[in-house]
Amino acid sequence: MKTYLLLGISILFEVAGATAMKYSEGFTNVMASLVVIFCYTLAVSFYIFITKNNEIGMINALWSGGGTLLVTLLGVGLFGESVTMSKLLGLTLILVGMVGLTVPVKERSV
Repeated sequence: MKTYLLLGISILFEVAGATAMKYSEGFTNVMASLVVIFCYTLAVSFYIFITKNNEIGMINALWSGGGTLLVTLLGVGLFGESVTMSKLLGLTLILVGMVGLTVPVKERSV
């Protein structure tokens, strides 16, 4: 449970950093650029800490999938980006994949 909490915090910092990228306007807005650097430093720090005791493939899939999902939704909500059927389908598949990765299963030893 602690892993998912830290992962969620990491994803939120990554999403905040990605959102601030849009406002940084190619590093011409210094304050937004500093927010990007601050948020990504914390996001990656949490990410590295989480991967110490967990599978990096699964953590990376959840981190990148969750970030992509939230950043896309913020892009639509904050910046008026397009909403298409293919985008909705892609986001749905990401969500299904994330849920699938977190469903506990019994492992068989070979």
